[in-house]
Amino acid sequence: MIKNQVEMFAYAKINLALAITGRRPDGYHELESVMQSIGIYDRIRVTLAESGIQCSCGVWSGPENLAYRAAEAFLSGLGSSQGIYIEIEKNIPVQAGLGGGSADAAATLQALNKLFKEPYTQEQLKSFAAQLGADVAFCLKGGTQWATGVGEELRDLPYAPKINLILIKPDQGVTTAEAYRTFDQEGRFSHLDYAMWQGALASGRTESLIPLLYNDLEPASMKILPEIAWVKEELMKQNGCLGALMSGSGSAVFGIIEAAEQAERIAAIWRERQYNVWITHTIERGNIYG
Repeated sequence: MIKNQVEMFAYAKINLALAITGRRPDGYHELESVMQSIGIYDRIRVTLAESGIQCSCGVWSGPENLAYRAAEAFLSGLGSSQGIYIEIEKNIPVQAGLGGGSADAAATLQALNKLFKEPYTQEQLKSFAAQLGADVAFCLKGGTQWATGVGEELRDLPYAPKINLILIKPDQGVTTAEAYRTFDQEGRFSHLDYAMWQGALASGRTESLIPLLYNDLEPASMKILPEIAWVKEELMKQNGCLGALMSGSGSAVFGIIEAAEQAERIAAIWRERQYNVWITHTIERGNIYG
């Protein structure tokens, strides 16, 4: 590692379950979710510079990038004018429900904390994360977590067993705001059962999780993009996945595969259809130093 530079792997997430439990006066939605880190990652390189903040991430470069805003918040808290250069090698698809922007922001906070000799505790970093976005707090910690509030309040769950996944994303994405607006038109509030998830995860058996897969935003996003419903059905009925679910607000759908050898066969079918395909699995960590 270069003395003035830190490199991180910022891992994507899926929602094994997501329930919208209510709506707050400020318009934000309260939720319950089982969030899980997976093995797809962006590579983040944070370097000390002479002045200003720069964020290089292709078409997502600049001040609107969540990683840029994370650096702003970090420096502001210290009253520092130190220059920062953030370089993001983007592999996590956008508008997919996989938390790519949140993972980048969380990794940037962790990298800066290391570069600045850890001026903040993890609890203080979590406070920054809550200001930046609903999934950033989870991405700081990673693994398997029970999330409540708007997603920023976390409670430990037993680590998920290693689950083999095939991930399919239609070309068209779904914005989070659009999914929630559509949910508000006809969706109903619901709840998840923490004890059931805790027991199923503690069993260490992937099969125990299948009946609990759930996403309140799925019908809303399927209304916006009916292709999501078709992808899910194909994964289940034609590809033999044990279970399938849209992650977050979509448009990515993950399929749970019994044996890793199935993955390449299923991936080949979807690549032939010109779909974006990833073969991956669950992991126990969120951000890892490169």
